[in-house]
Amino acid sequence: MDNQTAATKSLDSQQLRRVLGVWGAAAFVVTNMVGSGIFTVPAFVRTSTGNGLATLGVWSLGALLALSGALCYAELATRMPEAGGEYHYLSRIYGKLWGFLSGWISFLVGFSAALAASSLGAAAYAMGIFGMDSNVVVIPGLNITMGSVLAIILIACLALFHATGVRPSGRLQTIIAGSVISAIVIFVVAGIGSGRGDWSGVTAGSKSTGLWWVALIQVSFAYSGWNAAAYLAGEVKDPRHTLPRALIGGTLIVALLYLALNVLFMYALPADSWQPSIAVGRLAAEHLFGPTGAIAVSTIITLTIIGSVSSMTAAGPRVYYAMARDGLAPKIFGRLGKHGGAPTISIYAQAIVAMILALTGAFEALLIYAGSALSLMTTLTVVSVYSLPRDETGKSSGFFRTPGFPITPAVFLILEATAIIQGLRERPIPTGAAFLTILAGVLIFYIARNRGWLDDQPVTEESGRL
Repeated sequence: MDNQTAATKSLDSQQLRRVLGVWGAAAFVVTNMVGSGIFTVPAFVRTSTGNGLATLGVWSLGALLALSGALCYAELATRMPEAGGEYHYLSRIYGKLWGFLSGWISFLVGFSAALAASSLGAAAYAMGIFGMDSNVVVIPGLNITMGSVLAIILIACLALFHATGVRPSGRLQTIIAGSVISAIVIFVVAGIGSGRGDWSGVTAGSKSTGLWWVALIQVSFAYSGWNAAAYLAGEVKDPRHTLPRALIGGTLIVALLYLALNVLFMYALPADSWQPSIAVGRLAAEHLFGPTGAIAVSTIITLTIIGSVSSMTAAGPRVYYAMARDGLAPKIFGRLGKHGGAPTISIYAQAIVAMILALTGAFEALLIYAGSALSLMTTLTVVSVYSLPRDETGKSSGFFRTPGFPITPAVFLILEATAIIQGLRERPIPTGAAFLTILAGVLIFYIARNRGWLDDQPVTEESGRL
């Protein structure tokens, strides 16, 4: 073990506190995944695919994609159980450039854009409860909507909360996860039990539009978060056993919930009424339960989306903390709060970027932009599984082994690569913007390295705390 690796492990043990168990880590997965995606994306997916069966097919592909990715990440996480997720894996396997790009994407897109989109979704549902339109412009000169203002307030409040430490963060996410699962099960059972829908809506619709792969990018955004526990690996107890259970278990739970909800939405809404709409959950509730029931369901959905925003607010900064620790981000990003042990500066910096993006109010563009960028980084990370050393029998003693290797990562890579290529064809602007963001990251990396702005030395314990 070289000196830098030893110093890095020492820093993790001294600074980040391993306090999360299986349920706490799985709660971050569930709450990160179940948020704005499932309650906002289905309408866009349904209109992209053209009919109900095609819609369920895309959501099933998304489930397969997420599960195969979670299986691969479980092996990476048990081999390298430190904070940072993709950044940590790519920088160790491929080198600093790829690690930097992963962190760059996480900061500008993967977490910040996703935070902005989810917060806009929460605002749309919250205002719908009171019969208000989130698209009402409140600052005409800048075209800033009320939804954007509420999204910014939500981001700021959650950033302040998670800066208090990982223990309160873990408790909050566990409570939210349990509430979310219970609420969705009740929603599905009560909705179908109401008898006010039509099962023909599940199969009805026009001939498939052929935009399956664009829909898969949208679905990938809804499924994003299956790797959430990996970002907090430095704060998980017994990571070799805890992380695989949290990643795989959380993903399976969410996949089942997503399929059930999509069936419910199509059961509730007539095939000819589907239009791209953020608040599809509220519309379905109105058809099934009437105005009063819709208000109750919209309240639950709003809280669910807030839980997703909360999870992303906590997970993303662990990437920037790891980058600062390795000298690939300003050292101030590696500072932890004196009492709670949270990377406070990283939390606040991410919140600022997310608030700026929320000002655009462009939900669908943010959706595809974030989904494409996340797909690019997770694809590269899953490729790295093939680089991991294995013994003659193909086993990895002492680590979780990816089931079905080498087929499992191949399934993930084929689906993701196809979705990205088709995304470029059908939605070139937001998908292309994701590629341009990566190219900008390459340029910034080499400029920063040549000017001596990047430091190979990790953050010391003295400089690592506020």
